[in-house]
Amino acid sequence: MRALLAAGLFFLSAATCDAGSVRVIAFDDDGRLLDTAGLLRYISPAAFSRAGIGPDKSGLFVSDLDGRAAGGRPWWVARSTMPVWAWADAERVRFSLPWPVQKDGFSTALLDARGEGYADDQELLLNEEIAVAAYRRLQESLKERIAEWTPAYAPTKPTTALLERVKKLLADAHAANVRRDRARLFDEALTQIAFAGEQILFEHGHQTVRDPKRGPQLRWGLTLDETVVDNAKEFDWLAKTAAGAGVNWVRLVFRLNGEDFTFAKEKSFSHYDALVAALQRNKIKVMGSILDSMLWPKGVNADLYRERTNNLVFHFKDRIPSWEVASEPNGDWHGGTLTPVDEETKLLCIQRAVIEVKRIDPALETVATLHWWEGTASDDRHGLFQWLRWSMPRGFGKGLDVVALSVYPHRHPVGLAFDPAFRELRTLFPGARLMLGGWSFVEEDKLEGYWWLKPGNVGESRKDLLVFFTGAAAAVPDSLGGGFFWPTFPQMLNIEKRKTTALFKIYEKTVERLRAP
Repeated sequence: MRALLAAGLFFLSAATCDAGSVRVIAFDDDGRLLDTAGLLRYISPAAFSRAGIGPDKSGLFVSDLDGRAAGGRPWWVARSTMPVWAWADAERVRFSLPWPVQKDGFSTALLDARGEGYADDQELLLNEEIAVAAYRRLQESLKERIAEWTPAYAPTKPTTALLERVKKLLADAHAANVRRDRARLFDEALTQIAFAGEQILFEHGHQTVRDPKRGPQLRWGLTLDETVVDNAKEFDWLAKTAAGAGVNWVRLVFRLNGEDFTFAKEKSFSHYDALVAALQRNKIKVMGSILDSMLWPKGVNADLYRERTNNLVFHFKDRIPSWEVASEPNGDWHGGTLTPVDEETKLLCIQRAVIEVKRIDPALETVATLHWWEGTASDDRHGLFQWLRWSMPRGFGKGLDVVALSVYPHRHPVGLAFDPAFRELRTLFPGARLMLGGWSFVEEDKLEGYWWLKPGNVGESRKDLLVFFTGAAAAVPDSLGGGFFWPTFPQMLNIEKRKTTALFKIYEKTVERLRAP
């Protein structure tokens, strides 16, 4: 887990002031050489798959060897027929970008020239660089899981055979002399690398679940959003149904409560008291979300946030053991896109909330859920590790017991970056436990973002991710599990009709499978 600094997502020291560019050679899955417009189309979300997304929204992120954003955003050389990426303020750089892995889905690909970074005037075969970098990270993670983790990972025979197949494909790719052939073979290898990584995570998750010490600590959860209190008559059905599927935790989102934002009035708690009681009767624990990132109103300040925290936590101090004091703080939408809360105020709100929770009862758990979006972030400030670079020296992380990561792969591809991201968080927060936070794949049924499994089949993609994330959540470093799916209503449960969906049944079967000997 400590080797990720060599793999390179974050920061160590100052970069030299320099500039450079690289020429990019890339082929699509049909073997076509991609010009600049073609490459932009190839890595675009579904809504832009024909016209291609603009360079400023492409998801390309260029950083120095310490993880600092390089100058020159959006880094695509304008009016260049063939792709050229250029940067300033760094001698050597690393790249990340969305990349479609054949038969698997979109990932965030991380490229670092085998740990050395790219220098000016290099030419790179993108298909090759992505596969080689992914394999190196897979090998690092596998070695650590076998030698250092508890429980130690024991590869199964199918996984061992798959890893041998990866070696053979990579050897064939390295031996090819024609670029088009090399690209095709490295693409084939990348698919198997992705499969192997996902299989290792699921298997290690299964082994962790069965560990007598780690297994009982794991959380199997759903998100109950702010609409849940509109269905008070169904609380008992909801709690019994969730518990019957193996759910032992829920993330409970307290509504904005505009008429009483700070929850100063007793009547604001009536429905929540009934809901928490129903969950307790069914042995489901609650993580209370002070204020979901999507609910932040205009004008929130640290005093109001502290008062809301105090009233919620004090009221439920003997019934809710865990509190999410920060919901996706590295987002840029808190308070609305037209009136966003400034970063200093947001950070102060979080710090005041941590202090308030621990003042009421030091045994209560504090949680911060971060948001995965690197190159797809709106600017160089809000990407996960860029925001942490800014916030941690200012005190973010102090007093936190758990750090979670929310992932929304249709908006911000993760895939191959899932394991490296959590390994990096382990390095940054050595005193905290980790878990998968909220996740979803497309709120409706039409895909406008990045595809998974195969383009155009949202339902099957969502099911595949459900199985993977449920198992993989148990296999992140020092994991508490997690994976608080959203929106539970209506994708998991039709609470008004008291019906479960096919997706909910798959969740139930997956938890059952993971818990089986």
